[in-house]
Amino acid sequence: MNVAQLFAELQSKTNLTLVILTVALLMCRILPLIILSPVLGGEVLPTQVKIGLGVLLALVMFPAVAPRMSQIPLTALAYVCLLMKELFIGVALAFVTDTVFEAAHMAGTFVDTMSGASMAQVMVPQLKENVTLFSSLNLQLAVVLFLTLDGHHLVIASLADSFKEIPLDQYPHFTAGMWPFFDQILRVFGMMFEVAMAIAAPTFIATFLTDLALGMINRVAPQVQVYFISMQIKPVVVIVIALVSLHVLLSRMHDDFAHTLTMLQKTLHLLT
Repeated sequence: MNVAQLFAELQSKTNLTLVILTVALLMCRILPLIILSPVLGGEVLPTQVKIGLGVLLALVMFPAVAPRMSQIPLTALAYVCLLMKELFIGVALAFVTDTVFEAAHMAGTFVDTMSGASMAQVMVPQLKENVTLFSSLNLQLAVVLFLTLDGHHLVIASLADSFKEIPLDQYPHFTAGMWPFFDQILRVFGMMFEVAMAIAAPTFIATFLTDLALGMINRVAPQVQVYFISMQIKPVVVIVIALVSLHVLLSRMHDDFAHTLTMLQKTLHLLT
């Protein structure tokens, strides 16, 4: 049997074009999570691997959407609108999932700026860019903790549930209204800054008190070169405080991840 006969037999059993269009819709909701979330791939994975992972997840979730496959419109304009809708849902879910990771990155930047270590940068594979030392440390801790807690399984389960709540052939109904959904997104954005300040608080306060003490010394003894002394003292203080408060940091991230997954479910509910 040649290739043409094989495709002809497949075409006789099912509408191959409709299957391909359905998988494309699935990938439009799945790929934003893979591309934007560091824990599912982010920038560290090559493009071919990300697309392959998206296709794999789409094939796994295909049986859940197959019964409604015949209701997907085949006209160009209607199908493009469905593609845009799937991208919107995928980006919204990815934004909520990525909250703690972005907060950890932001907290590290705050700490390195306060400690004067912002000049030292390292390459972070998940972001594919140079970041400061504590930004890299916080992000790696967040990714490892999330994987340890099987958070990626819960995210994939929530993604699978989204196809039941919002089928491919339907648009979000916003039964509670559109404003509660956008209010939720704004709250997630505000939570990002709240979590970032909470993660950075121990070292942030330590560097502030160090600056305050050095400033008082400078007032008492102006001949002391406080600026050059602070460049040696503050990085040491930051490292010591970060090591001492590591268990507190992990505990805080654990609670924030739980809250993030709750907000992910709430965001999905507001779309229905």
